Amino acid sequence: MTHDRANALITHILGAIASGDHASIEAMLADQVELNTPRFLKPIRDRNHVVIVLQTIPKVIENFHYVRTWPAADEAIMEFKGNIGAIEVHGLDIFHLDASGKVDELTVFIRPTKAHAALGEAEDALILAQLEKAKGGAA
Repeated sequence: MTHDRANALITHILGAIASGDHASIEAMLADQVELNTPRFLKPIRDRNHVVIVLQTIPKVIENFHYVRTWPAADEAIMEFKGNIGAIEVHGLDIFHLDASGKVDELTVFIRPTKAHAALGEAEDALILAQLEKAKGGAA
């Protein structure tokens, strides 16, 4: 079985992170996308909210980078590391791809617990500001 779609996604994400082109992350998402994150009990299914979260993470986690990747036919698993201040962050992103190669589901795992808490504190203010900005522009 070929891993072309998963490899294409991995290449796109690695390029976006390396170049700092976080806006290009939106292009990889399906219209109907679901984000499962340890920060929330329920998945985020609002595409604009998912875009804002994904574009904010590299701004919140310093030195955010992927250290290993595993392609599969309809999934790409990417291990990441970085830090929030003195707290080291380590996690996995599991991207599920639809038939067109777009991400229709992303599940995130992060450790340790103190990294999870620090991420929430740092991320909330940025995401809330971006959501308000998006709502204001849509009105």
